[in-house]
Amino acid sequence: MTGSNQAGGGAPSGTFLELLDVHARLLGLFLEHQEALLDRDFDRALDRLVTVRREFEEHVRGEEELLAELFAHTDEVRGTPLDLFTGEHKHLREWLAGFEAVTRELDRAAPGVARRVIDLLDEEALFKTFFRHHDERERNLLYPAFDRGTSDSERRRSIDRVHRRPAPG
Repeated sequence: MTGSNQAGGGAPSGTFLELLDVHARLLGLFLEHQEALLDRDFDRALDRLVTVRREFEEHVRGEEELLAELFAHTDEVRGTPLDLFTGEHKHLREWLAGFEAVTRELDRAAPGVARRVIDLLDEEALFKTFFRHHDERERNLLYPAFDRGTSDSERRRSIDRVHRRPAPG
């Protein structure tokens, strides 16, 4: 996941694109999860995956609140297929939950564990491809619409509010 295949990273400040920097972090943590799977360190693999899932949920909550708010008053955003993005979020959540369930079941001493890990990595490769495509759609369609439909001050307030979101308690 290096070079042009990596999502996020280095978005310009002052645009909604800076909210996508979390995508690169999530993919990095996901790679650490996969490295732990290859090392058969299933506790570490689960820990990284739980972190990915928690941070993804926090990101999506802020993003979907922003979608709802901007959709309600911004003509530029009204033309974007919001259900595409929320549907993708749902699918990504389901995938992460499934990976977590499988990872929790992995046992180093179990017969066939190597094949279970291979099957999991195969499924996770599909997830990463889908996640990268999701990032591209947000980067090229959704967030530029947010930028066009807001003033500089509205944009800064919205970005700051998403960055300051408290973790659910």
